[in-house]
Amino acid sequence: MRLVYMGSPAEVIAPLQQLLSEAKGHGHEVVAVVSQPAKPAGRKMVLTDPPLAAFAKEQGITCLQPLKASDPVFLDELRALKPDVIITAAYGQILTNAFLSIPSRATINIHPSMLPKYRGATPVPAALLDGLTETGVSILFTVKALDAGNIILQKSFAIDPRETAHDLTARMFHVSGPLLLEALDQLKNLSFSGNPQNEADVTFCKKIAKTDGAIDWTKSAAVLSNEFRAFQPWPGVYTERQSVRIVLEDISLAESEKSLAPGEFYFDKKQKALLVGTADGHIAVGRLKSAGSKSMDAAGFWNGLKAQGHQNFEVKIKAPA
Repeated sequence: MRLVYMGSPAEVIAPLQQLLSEAKGHGHEVVAVVSQPAKPAGRKMVLTDPPLAAFAKEQGITCLQPLKASDPVFLDELRALKPDVIITAAYGQILTNAFLSIPSRATINIHPSMLPKYRGATPVPAALLDGLTETGVSILFTVKALDAGNIILQKSFAIDPRETAHDLTARMFHVSGPLLLEALDQLKNLSFSGNPQNEADVTFCKKIAKTDGAIDWTKSAAVLSNEFRAFQPWPGVYTERQSVRIVLEDISLAESEKSLAPGEFYFDKKQKALLVGTADGHIAVGRLKSAGSKSMDAAGFWNGLKAQGHQNFEVKIKAPA
């Protein structure tokens, strides 16, 4: 089958690599990649391709980068490729009926959740925010309704307790490569239509805002740990001390002999971390970065406080409003 692969972030390169290495053995050919347009990046605002587009060009694969997937010129280019199957993976645009009518067999999607749970754009952070210990990958038929198509294949696996959204997303797309090849083999049977999702079990992801990263120390340590993992790499988690924003780059659950009020902290030499009180339990901060300063470990931050004359172990950290 003639395949077109669509996506943008670095994580979705892994399934394409699997396709490229094994496509011929399964009777497939990747005829093009579709990704977002190049955007200015860095201090010099240099036009930079999304990671998937850059990879496709390095491999010599035809790469289309329309501003909108509904653009008539792009749709004509796509029709000219005569795809049997279009595969989407974190592409980032809504697809029209005109688009969905182009492939002769189907458009399918790699979605990093066990659908019908977590439909939407942020399934991995949503699973971590909910404290799940297990998640999975779904490969499904793409329809006009959001993530509502019939399921082709699914695979579940455990979530590591320290895994961040960045790490988990990368692992989920990595394991989706072999699953994608299985799904494409299923599609060779033209009567195969997949399994309908149970609408009674549908949940949706919420949109994540930059302000979601503001720590509220009156939440429990378990909830704050989940937020830290869910918000990596964006928006990160942060707090304030004396009106200075502090980004927390490494946190974990911890135990403390002290009874700390929410936001009170001290440096624990044994754990080499700042231990911070919450509504229930303690958080260990191993690394952090104050606005205008370099990233530093907890000991360096604590020594800086002492150099400024702050000797009290119960210095307050205030969560931004």
